Amino acid sequence: MSTITTTSQSATSSSLRRLIKRHPLVAFFVLAFAGAWIPFLPLLLARNGFGLLPLTLPGWTVNDLIPGLPLFTTICAFIGPTLAAFIVTAATSGAAGLRQLLRRIGQWRVGAGWYLLALLGYPLLYVGIGIITLGRTSLPTLLAQWSLLFTIYLPYTVWDLISTMGEEMGWVGYALPNLQQRMAPWLSAVTLGVLWALWHLPAFFVTGLLGPFSIVGFAFFIVFAAATRITWTWIFNKTTGSVIIIALLHAASNGTTIALIPRLPMVPPAATLLFLGLLVVVFPVLILILTRGRLSYKPDRVAQPAEAVLPQA
Repeated sequence: MSTITTTSQSATSSSLRRLIKRHPLVAFFVLAFAGAWIPFLPLLLARNGFGLLPLTLPGWTVNDLIPGLPLFTTICAFIGPTLAAFIVTAATSGAAGLRQLLRRIGQWRVGAGWYLLALLGYPLLYVGIGIITLGRTSLPTLLAQWSLLFTIYLPYTVWDLISTMGEEMGWVGYALPNLQQRMAPWLSAVTLGVLWALWHLPAFFVTGLLGPFSIVGFAFFIVFAAATRITWTWIFNKTTGSVIIIALLHAASNGTTIALIPRLPMVPPAATLLFLGLLVVVFPVLILILTRGRLSYKPDRVAQPAEAVLPQA
């Protein structure tokens, strides 16, 4: 009986591995979504979400446990995209693929300018736009808030880097190199952006995260995600595939929009609209035009998926 059971389990495992090998990207996204959405269910069903469970989960959606580090979203980042990347890589490329994935994740040797851009680009852009829109008379009022950079923005960004690293090890550590191998770089970026936005969908039904849900708000989020991924894919390619830089950009974006902007009420709404316009329209369009849609993608410089370079049997 045990022999039959072992044989059956082995056959099932072999069939699953063959399925993953035939459709690695589909397998990755299925696992990334399932791995994040399943542990998110208690929060979604609690009073914080749909209210189907008679309990609230305080400290799991806001910053009560660790400032700047929502626990549920961090768990989902690692159980979702990160775990999916390692499972699919192990199934398709074995130990060699895992070593290459780890090298890509640990790629930190990029110019110091990229780190400065990733860490300070978003807040300096927003503050610069605020200075322009406010004019000279209001400049001292805005500059008086300089301490927020150290007391609010940087602490939030550093803590959030844990969560964004969990996401980006999957999104750009595995998915993006595979997408760029199969389709045009600009289409790879847009595809990843749309799927990345859809991955966040449950959070739009939870108070304290991205809720409350609205069709217009979620539609804009999809557009914002796709446009953002165009810019980030260009930076990913320019930094020879640095996951760390993209995770830092991701955390800095969150730190600016979630932690910093709400604490600068003196900045007019027009400045925020201009800030979003640059991120959603101007920068992505300029990058697309100047790189002719290639987003500076060079296969010989950007680390390729292990299955793309392994010799054929």
